[in-house]
Amino acid sequence: MNTKVVELTFVKSTKGTHVYGSDLEDAATPSVYIKRSALPEKPPSVITLTLSWK
Repeated sequence: MNTKVVELTFVKSTKGTHVYGSDLEDAATPSVYIKRSALPEKPPSVITLTLSWK
């Protein structure tokens, strides 16, 4: 199985989500929107996203 780990930093909060992103050109994803209810009330400043595929 192949994996890729991406470190994303907090960008902003919207009404229902927290937005995380990376400005690296080779990032697997430039941004991720996560529901507020999935994270603590005060969102972490950095999250790690692990992608895996066969």
